[in-house]
Amino acid sequence: MSISQLWKHENVFMRVLMLYGLFTLVSNSTFLIGYYFLPEGFMRGSPLVAAGHFAVTGTFWSELALTLMFNFSIVAYCVLANLFQKFSFPIGYVLPISLGITTGLISGTNSFSSSDLKQYNAWDGAALGMSIGGLEMLAYILVVASTAGFGVYLSNRWWQWKPAKVKNLGDIRLSRSEIFCLAGGIILLLVAAYRETAMPHGLVAVAVRFIQNIA
Repeated sequence: MSISQLWKHENVFMRVLMLYGLFTLVSNSTFLIGYYFLPEGFMRGSPLVAAGHFAVTGTFWSELALTLMFNFSIVAYCVLANLFQKFSFPIGYVLPISLGITTGLISGTNSFSSSDLKQYNAWDGAALGMSIGGLEMLAYILVVASTAGFGVYLSNRWWQWKPAKVKNLGDIRLSRSEIFCLAGGIILLLVAAYRETAMPHGLVAVAVRFIQNIA
């Protein structure tokens, strides 16, 4: 089995596992690089960090709407990117790999603009990361893996800027397992967006109730 056939494995769950494994390997590696070799806050203030913090508006529903808009714009990019293939490699696969690099570096250098990772212990921090960013990343991987077979346009040369059309949009079909993965990814994005938005507002509510109780 060739590399291209491996990444477009007939079993969508195998594609999910391989892509998730690659993302984890890249993310963990760049985390260690950032932690040991780069200064703290190295990426703070960069466009990548700012893009993940644009939804802070102060109201729950507006923040939730902006977070969902941001997340689903990435989903749309994943689907559209998988219409193109380079050497039979789905272009949408580039997104999880690039996100693995950036998230590893940002967390490894403690470059988040809205929080300091040092305020969390390892236990709480791991749970927080897995229940928000971890869910979002798994959702993107499910979307990318389930649409990897789209491949309407194909380029088999490095210098071929205009890819050849190998099938029509109407020929695209998703299997039941691919539909299941796609739906699962969308559900996980909804859960992660709610979790991310509710977290700061939930903390404020707890603080208000605490003050009211001791007043």
